[in-house]
Amino acid sequence: MTGTYDYRKYAVLYVDDEEQSLKYFRKACEKDFRVLTATNADEAIATIEDKGNEIGILITDQRMPGKSGVDVLGAVRRTRPGVIRILTTAYSDLESAIAAVNAGAIYKYLVKPWNLRDLREVLMRAMEFFLVQRERDTLLREKLCVLQRMIVTDRVKSLAALAAGLSHHVRNSMVALQAFLDIVAEDRAIASMGAGIEGMPSGDMWSLAERESKSLIGMLRKVADATVQPSYIFDAETYLDRALSDATQSVAETASLKGVAIETEIAEGLPSLRSSEGMVERLFATLLDRAISMGPDDGKVRLGGSNGVSVWGTPGVRVSVVSNGPEWPHEKVSGLFSAFVPSDDAPRSLGLDLLSAFFMCHHHGGDIVVHRGPPKGPGFEVFLPFDPDMAERPTMQDGFMEKLFSDFEESDIDALP
Repeated sequence: MTGTYDYRKYAVLYVDDEEQSLKYFRKACEKDFRVLTATNADEAIATIEDKGNEIGILITDQRMPGKSGVDVLGAVRRTRPGVIRILTTAYSDLESAIAAVNAGAIYKYLVKPWNLRDLREVLMRAMEFFLVQRERDTLLREKLCVLQRMIVTDRVKSLAALAAGLSHHVRNSMVALQAFLDIVAEDRAIASMGAGIEGMPSGDMWSLAERESKSLIGMLRKVADATVQPSYIFDAETYLDRALSDATQSVAETASLKGVAIETEIAEGLPSLRSSEGMVERLFATLLDRAISMGPDDGKVRLGGSNGVSVWGTPGVRVSVVSNGPEWPHEKVSGLFSAFVPSDDAPRSLGLDLLSAFFMCHHHGGDIVVHRGPPKGPGFEVFLPFDPDMAERPTMQDGFMEKLFSDFEESDIDALP
């Protein structure tokens, strides 16, 4: 075969109820392609669900017992729209093939009996199209990820400046106000033993002033605590099982109050992570706390960890923090990483907890993904490299915004999963 494409990187799944046809297809194509087979629609759909990430092309016969080939292609189109779909049929079924093409359900149709040269040519072009599409989508996701990082990093920098400014300009005033309220409290105590002091604030007014003062001071403290000071010295050795155990202990009281059980399932033999001291534990404690607050009472939160993933070009670990609750609505998820957008589930967080969690993850060369519902949610999925210094994170370029929106068209946006 010619060209620079790796035609065996992804598999071709062929579906046909005739055993002889499956053997013929495998013999004709396995030299050039990685071939998988299925004997009926249900087996094909199960294979797609199980090995969907490995499959680039689905080619199916039209006439099969039970569900037809068009039924298979339609189901796969809904669940795996990126898979290239091809229908093969005899001349007598051309109307079904033409209808499938017109409905946009397939890439091409082939008429039986095949011409082997034509079959290989079609499969080559289809695989090239799939590989180019995957490469384009990967580049697009990287661009959008860079944009996301730029926006969130800017938010965190603004948050740090806000914390410093509030501490400098407001805290002194609040300390003076609190001192005044303390004096008033003493005067009120004295007044209660005598006839009273003229002009003394009423009990309700004084209680309100004291409560609001403490609330504002607490808000300042939350802003300061949520601000993550970047220190690119990764001199701590963090073992994931220990870090998750510490994170679980830190949210034990919150979990107990809601009756939430935390289950942990960590793969054995995971390498240690190079990290900044205590930051990984703080990251997972933050995500655990939010998963608990957004989940149901008396529910479960599952912690899962495994390696074998690549994070920005270097080996890393995947950790999931998943609740067993209902799917999170879009409006709830859209503001998760925004400062001063508290949710009904965590009204006192001010939206600062997850913003700082994102920055902690970014600081370690990783990423956080939010899954609204099954199969991976509702919850969070975290990717961290074992060595942050080895992560090849995209860098910002001059004219990035202009290039971002000039390099892809509206059709590219529609193609995003």
